Amino acid sequence: MIFYPGAKVEYTAYIPLLNGLAKQGIDCFLVRMPFNMAFLGQNKAKKIMDSYEYSHWYLAGHSLGGAMAASYASSHLDSLDGLALFAAYPTKSLSSDSFSVLSVYGSLDGVLNMEKVKEGKKFLPADNTELCIEGGNHAQFGNYGNQKGDHTASISRKEQQEQTIQAVLQMMSAHKNRKQEVDMDYQQITPQEARDRMETNEDIVILDVRTREEYDSGNIKNAICLPNEDIRNEPEMLPDKRQEIFVYCKSGNRSKQAARKLADMGYESVLEFGGILDWPYSDMIE
Repeated sequence: MIFYPGAKVEYTAYIPLLNGLAKQGIDCFLVRMPFNMAFLGQNKAKKIMDSYEYSHWYLAGHSLGGAMAASYASSHLDSLDGLALFAAYPTKSLSSDSFSVLSVYGSLDGVLNMEKVKEGKKFLPADNTELCIEGGNHAQFGNYGNQKGDHTASISRKEQQEQTIQAVLQMMSAHKNRKQEVDMDYQQITPQEARDRMETNEDIVILDVRTREEYDSGNIKNAICLPNEDIRNEPEMLPDKRQEIFVYCKSGNRSKQAARKLADMGYESVLEFGGILDWPYSDMIE
């Protein structure tokens, strides 16, 4: 989970909240924003996601940080599993069949504009959950004291954060269960199977879904580069939906995402064989 702090709040104020998630097995990345203003670092999630190979990614944010996380997510729905908004709301569409949104706020929040929260509901995907924490306020998602305009909470900071942590864990668990229920419309094969079929069948497309920079640093012979994030925007690169398409990435995470998207787009013969890190055939690298 990548977390965007609220405006003018020292990022370390959210360590207790994220430490609670980390204790439950969730790896958390707390982003330090320029001048403590998330709108100056809206795209910081990309560098983190490009640097690690996780199977699942979530964004989260408090107040303005939540709004900026939502804005980033709206343009990267294919790379994310979900978004947790703490006293925040979206202003752009988050609609996707495979995306989850959790919205949490306190009943005594004196800062959050509830009319904007209501307006923001039109941007939410079908899979969304709203939690109003009774007695919670705006500031207690972090540990930074009282906030101007906020109401006094009637529950402790610890209780508000514990309820928030449990809501996030429930959202993640429910999303994971739903994804497991979806039938896989692509085939997974081993690197050996992929190599054997490449050597006997010339009428295939080998698709490298890493970034252009990664591709240029070394790729499987005859592979074409189509980054995972660009697949839905570049269908003209793959005009024949009946042709066999072999998909790989660095470690096997993006290749699965890409194969899923291609299958959803109607490609009939998509085969995913993991990452180039596990590709043992150096003679086929160029």
